[in-house]
Amino acid sequence: MTSSAHGSRGQPTGNRRRSRLAALAGVLSLAVAAPSEGACPTRPGPDPAEELADYEALLDEIYEMGDQYSADFSIGDQAVYRMRQRSEEGRPDRVLQALEALEPRLEDMQSYFPTPPSRPVLLIESRLDIFEPSLALTDCASPGEERDAAEDDREAELAKHVITRMGGDLRDLPAGLCLVVVFTDRLESERELRFGLAHEWMHTMQNGFYTRWAMDHSWWVEGSAEWFAHKVVDGVTERDHRIEEFFMRQKSCPLTEHSYDAQPFFFWGEQAFNTEWVLSVGLGGDAYLKLPERAAAILPPERWLDWAIAQADQTITMPDGRLLPDQAEVEALELTRECETAIKGPPLSVQLYEISIPEGSAPILAIDAGDAQLAIRGNGDDEWLRVTGLTEIDTPSSPITVAAIAPSGEDLYAKFSIGNSDGGACGCQVGVWLERATPPDEAKDPLAGALEAMESARGMVPPDQMDDFLAAQEKLRAANAKDRFRFRGSIPDVFDELEGDVDTIYVQDGPVLTIRAAGSFLIDDPYTIRAEDTTISYHKYRHYGKWEAEGGVLKFEIEGLISDGFLTGPPDYEPTRISIDSDGFGAQSYVGGGGEWTMACEPVAMTLTSTRVRNPDRSDQAVLVKY
Repeated sequence: MTSSAHGSRGQPTGNRRRSRLAALAGVLSLAVAAPSEGACPTRPGPDPAEELADYEALLDEIYEMGDQYSADFSIGDQAVYRMRQRSEEGRPDRVLQALEALEPRLEDMQSYFPTPPSRPVLLIESRLDIFEPSLALTDCASPGEERDAAEDDREAELAKHVITRMGGDLRDLPAGLCLVVVFTDRLESERELRFGLAHEWMHTMQNGFYTRWAMDHSWWVEGSAEWFAHKVVDGVTERDHRIEEFFMRQKSCPLTEHSYDAQPFFFWGEQAFNTEWVLSVGLGGDAYLKLPERAAAILPPERWLDWAIAQADQTITMPDGRLLPDQAEVEALELTRECETAIKGPPLSVQLYEISIPEGSAPILAIDAGDAQLAIRGNGDDEWLRVTGLTEIDTPSSPITVAAIAPSGEDLYAKFSIGNSDGGACGCQVGVWLERATPPDEAKDPLAGALEAMESARGMVPPDQMDDFLAAQEKLRAANAKDRFRFRGSIPDVFDELEGDVDTIYVQDGPVLTIRAAGSFLIDDPYTIRAEDTTISYHKYRHYGKWEAEGGVLKFEIEGLISDGFLTGPPDYEPTRISIDSDGFGAQSYVGGGGEWTMACEPVAMTLTSTRVRNPDRSDQAVLVKY
């Protein structure tokens, strides 16, 4: 039987599978974990020549060691044997002492096993630069003399070679022996040594439950062994990189493609259930748990969603109660471009997203979860709403947080869309936009025609009225009446210039245009007018109406104007409330607010060009940016 190696500290382990080592009353195997990457990697096959070289080197080292002997303690029913370098004999045994210190906690964990573990263990300390970068490894023989039918001819020959090479001494060890090899030069602290031993001891106990082909760095084998070691050794930080690795990889990897980094799942499992449940998964698998559809069967779908929610709430802790050193990240999505979006991912992968919904959207959010389990929480809400299948819900406050998982062998695909009950179309224009002013040299002057008309009528002005005529003409020439905004009236600017002592102060740099997914729009442009000792302050100045889009043309129809403010002036200078609620001509004639526009959309900007101008230039465009 086979168990997997304990991976390296602080770096991904090498990209080789376990080499099959036939020895010690049967065929033993050695392994090194595959590297971890942002995308789910495909592990390449082993290099036979490199495997054989490492295997031969380990045999040479063991052959030069002294005789095996029985330790003066056992771990429950598991007898402990030891072999050491001859040069180390008579010196304090750091490795055996570390294992003995773990005895009480290991035996306590053994009490949870359905069948008391009984495999004997031979502990060996290696100083060789082999099987890099493993810190330790475990390999167990078949429990009896029979060989596994799955072994190929090459391994059968290898077994004969090993037995011949090792001579008769080791053949007297008990059947079903597990070999634990520790590379002590790679273990920098006593805590790390104890953690490594605890991890490998879990493998010696797991090996009573699996066939020899099932232990190849499988997620439930290595993930539960990491959990086990954290249960036995408190305060370990040397494996934090594995937890970070899990959250980095899980968006693109199904749970079944993880290995050592699967440990957060078992941390959560102990919190959600108990120690027995974790061991039932860590001991209950064989190769079938490598398939997502089979792994999904270990939990009901709603409990898989609990696992996703726990990541979103960041409630998972280490077995000793510490907070996790790393957490799952939430990605951002928007519905503002097409008013729909989708969450995708491999099976049994947790996907966490924060979805922004356009202001003023339709009141219904349509969700097609497919086979996935979703949990949705609006901004400021305390409770999660669980969603499955095809459903519609009241649109939560934006942004909404979504935790999703596909508890099956199928990929995750969940679609979100904003319903439009009144038939309004939905496209890239939906959102809140601030109009950017047209540069002065590109803006049109609406008074240019008036000047031309006055000049044409000059000859008809009576002599006694010429001075007034010329004064009015001069005022028009001096007026800064260029139409720099298409969604802001130009009248206040003209008024300022003609009167000379009037100031118009806008609250915003430009009008704010809110285009709702439900087919309505608002134009907000509050401002204050100050003239001598009179002030009119509109804290609300809003045009509203309906829009529709067809063939890339956006049509605005203004329906009304609502304003609210105060007038302050003589004689008593007391603020007087003024308000307008009009759906008449004044609202309809608002400059630039109505009509038909062609849209040019970018991720954070939109340009609207009037269709009423045959040869449009910049002054006939409204350039809007995300607000």
